[in-house]
Amino acid sequence: MNKGTYRRTYAEVNLDNLAHNVREIQKAFPNNPFLCPMVKADAYGHGDIQVAKVLEKIGIKYLGVCLIEEAVRLRDAGIIANILVFGGFDQDGAQILMEYNLTPVVTNWEQLAALDAFGGQVTHIHLKFDSGMNRLGFRLEDASKLFDYFSKNKKVKVKALLTHLYNGEDAHEGQGQSATQLKRFYSVVELFKPFGVFAHALNSSGIINKQMIKLAGSESQSHPLFYEDWGLRPGLMIYGYDTLTENKTIQLKPVMSLKAQVNTLRRVPAGEVVSYGGKWTSERDSIIAVISLGYADGYHRTLSNQSIVLFAGQRVRTVGTVCMDYLMLDVTDVVQNKDYKKFLDAEVVLFGQSETGAIISATELAHVAKTNSYEILTSVSARVPRVYKGTIHERH
Repeated sequence: MNKGTYRRTYAEVNLDNLAHNVREIQKAFPNNPFLCPMVKADAYGHGDIQVAKVLEKIGIKYLGVCLIEEAVRLRDAGIIANILVFGGFDQDGAQILMEYNLTPVVTNWEQLAALDAFGGQVTHIHLKFDSGMNRLGFRLEDASKLFDYFSKNKKVKVKALLTHLYNGEDAHEGQGQSATQLKRFYSVVELFKPFGVFAHALNSSGIINKQMIKLAGSESQSHPLFYEDWGLRPGLMIYGYDTLTENKTIQLKPVMSLKAQVNTLRRVPAGEVVSYGGKWTSERDSIIAVISLGYADGYHRTLSNQSIVLFAGQRVRTVGTVCMDYLMLDVTDVVQNKDYKKFLDAEVVLFGQSETGAIISATELAHVAKTNSYEILTSVSARVPRVYKGTIHERH
């Protein structure tokens, strides 16, 4: 554990697995012109600086963040990659973008005006179009007006176009929502070809769907996924997860494992309750393990009485209400007829991979919590230390 860490609770981040996942994408798309892993939201909870350093080490040239603050943090840590800022900016933000040599993703006319207000400095941007998500981006019908603007403007230069798929899970369908978005967007890409731009559009689900079609031998230029060599913006998948249960094409490894050790073991007689509200009653004489981790650490209260964790390599159930700082496990079936004190140092894996190779995935936990794996990963709070492992980390 790190110096100054007294609670045996931590998030283990396997940087070799991170590198593996990125290399799997590179193997699947060896000639793609644009690969921009997303490291926003503290690299989905994994630690943005450490993740960015590994990505640079393996040759990644572009990184994506949401906030200017996230980009500045990476620059201050010595990251030299081309950092795209997707989250918008005002006049003050435009000045910081240029000061830190950041690439703005421009989504409206006000942002163009903010960049244009700085005299003498040429700014290269990526231009975002809204092809159906209705969140950020220029309307498609603005394309001609924007073409005219960039034809005359000498200070703001468009280098790439982008859009965002709101249902990348259906990207394999030739007539699905993603296909419709890509068809619409492609007309804009065609218009802007005289500027020598490239276009990026595929998130993790879009990337995996395209590879599934390629490996199935059903690749066709009539499918919008193959209209263009769309640039790639993987987020969730570089951290070891995807949203496609049928994915058998790109083999991913989970990067984060949320781990703890037992605080104490208690004998609870049949008929007694455990935790706030008395919402779980022991039906037998039980042995309850108390773990020093709770919803303040990002383990959602909605998981009370229903989630599964790994205890000494075996699956056991959480019991009682998840507390701010603690949760309880029924470990009776694992510990009974043994000296249970020997289990005081047992490894507990809330999600991720145990030392024995057993896995509780963030996706499984998300299903129980009625959310998604993105939220499970990014919920792990700052008070949980990140412990980095892997040969690539040791060589850094």
